[in-house]
Amino acid sequence: MTDTTDTPLQEIEIDMIADLSCPWSFIARKRLDAVLEMLDIPVRLRWYPYLLAADIPPGGIPRKDWLAKTHGTPEQVEKALEPIRVAGLQDGIEFNFEAIEAQPNTIDAHRLVRMSREAGKEHQMVGRLYELFFIEGKDIGDIDVLADAAAELGVMDTFKARKVLESDRETDEVWQEIKEAHELGVKRIPAMIMARKYAILGVEDPVTIAKTLQMVQAEAQLDTN
Repeated sequence: MTDTTDTPLQEIEIDMIADLSCPWSFIARKRLDAVLEMLDIPVRLRWYPYLLAADIPPGGIPRKDWLAKTHGTPEQVEKALEPIRVAGLQDGIEFNFEAIEAQPNTIDAHRLVRMSREAGKEHQMVGRLYELFFIEGKDIGDIDVLADAAAELGVMDTFKARKVLESDRETDEVWQEIKEAHELGVKRIPAMIMARKYAILGVEDPVTIAKTLQMVQAEAQLDTN
């Protein structure tokens, strides 16, 4: 039997496919963070874009109109949101749906996430955008909101971020990755793909995430010996 006691742990690739206006994706990020804090497993985490509603125009639409279109009456809307509120509280997220006035087109937000990768702030940017939208009620389709987030996290100063976001930088790349997600058959988000091999679709509990990650790590260790 090979002794793997001193074998360095292999870095595990985790690809997260999500939309920045998806509350379940916010919850999945929280749960993944909790697992990574608990387990001493090195990971390389990348975020990839998806659109919950590709027909939302660049300027977004009133949130109440979008909710009515997707869920129906105010009573039906509240019934749909309640399980999200409950799940969020279990993970320390107090969703403030009432503060959200606009349902955004998230292409520019996804572009900012890609731009944050170079600064090593991709994961942090995703988390901040979720907080801005779901807790502070900010319009993450607004370039000014995104530029301020870029400056806040030290990705680039506000002026530069605004100029870059006003250009078409990373736009083609974002659309290509959205296309690739559909070609892979992703129809449910969040989608957490580990080592390009194992997929967790939708929101799973931290125990399931941890067990899957440990299994992937064990396989990776065996492959190196």
